[in-house]
Amino acid sequence: MRVNTLILTLLFSLVLLFSFFIFKLNNQVVSIDLLFIEKEISLGKIILSSVLVGFFITVFFELLYSFLKRKKEVNK
Repeated sequence: MRVNTLILTLLFSLVLLFSFFIFKLNNQVVSIDLLFIEKEISLGKIILSSVLVGFFITVFFELLYSFLKRKKEVNK
């Protein structure tokens, strides 16, 4: 087994383990106040959505940076 396959398997296992722990937090309900609206959402959904939003923002900025860097190299 190659090292990359082993690392990928371990990473996948860790993601599954963390997902299990996040879903265990779904029993706790948190009240969120959004200006004029007050919502009650489970803690697991809040954590999962904040991680996903952070991931997508990071990917967007990385893609933007790589495109601008490539465009700058082409203009030289």
